[in-house]
Formats: sequence, C-alpha cells, structure tokens
Amino acid sequence: MSRLFGPIFQTAYVVEDIDAALDHWTRVLGVGPFFMFPTPLPFAWMKRDEVLTDEYDVLSHAALAYSGDMMIELIRPGSDPSPYRDFLDAGRRGVHHLGTVATDYDAQMAAARAAGIHVAVEGELPISRFSYLATDALFPGTMIELIDMSQEMKDLFAMIRAEAARWDGSDPVRRLD
Repeated sequence: MSRLFGPIFQTAYVVEDIDAALDHWTRVLGVGPFFMFPTPLPFAWMKRDEVLTDEYDVLSHAALAYSGDMMIELIRPGSDPSPYRDFLDAGRRGVHHLGTVATDYDAQMAAARAAGIHVAVEGELPISRFSYLATDALFPGTMIELIDMSQEMKDLFAMIRAEAARWDGSDPVRRLD
C-alpha cells in the first residue's frame, strides 16, 4: 500500500493492438474474463492543461479483468494526445500506470501538487473522479492513477472480481453496457 496514494489494486497496460493483448492475457496467461467498456467513455469533464472537448479522442478501448486481488486493465489509446498515446509514441510498452484507491481524494491531490507532482490528466466519470499523477517524470517507471470510487464503481469491480474467481475459460471477452 502506498501511504500517499492508497492501496494499489490495478496494473494497467497500454497496448496498440487490443485484440492481441486480450488473446495473450486470456489464452496464454489464463486471466479473464475481460470486460470491455463502451467507448467513448461518458466523461463529465476531463482536463489536460486545459478542459478537453467531447470530441477529443482519448480512449479507443478499455478492458478490465482480475487475477486474484489484482485488477488488470488493458487500454488502447485514441488518436489524440494523451498520457496513453504519449507512452506509445515515446516507444514505451508494457505497464503504464498503477491504480490506487483514494482515501481522501481532495487531500491526496493537494499533497501531490504540493510535492511537485505534475497532474498529467484528471477528470470525472459518472462513477468516479480520477487523476493520472506523472510520478514517472520524477523517477523512471509508471504513473499513479488516483481514483475516487463511487459505490457503483466498487460494485462493478466486485462483480468483475467474482466473475474472474469462477471463470472456466469460456466467453473470455464480455461487453459492459
């Protein structure tokens, strides 16, 4: 657990080919089932140095699964600049960020800013607030995603975890509506 950002529960990978990544994780590694989010995601707002418009193409695909207590997230970025697209365009591959559960989102964001940690992007969905903290700029590695979860998000993640615990390998990729 990070004493600054809360427990790490998610490892997120940014990929260029979502189908190949899903095949690798489900068939080769035996992790699943993955749940695909409908895109575009319904952002209430999102900011990357300035507020982004609804037409901004941040995310092409996002899929979630659990392996034990660790959530695996696979992200295929959209075409517009974003922390995801920047990661791939810099020639990087693999783990992009670690997801954490905020215990006091506003206080943790204030502490991150006071520590000089740049906020790469922040926003709000109907089920959460989130920020990507550019901790990788201070030391090579990954970003931290700080997530302020609603009960609806907690329930969704609990359902995905329960499905993973009983998964028999069938129906490896499922759609969320």
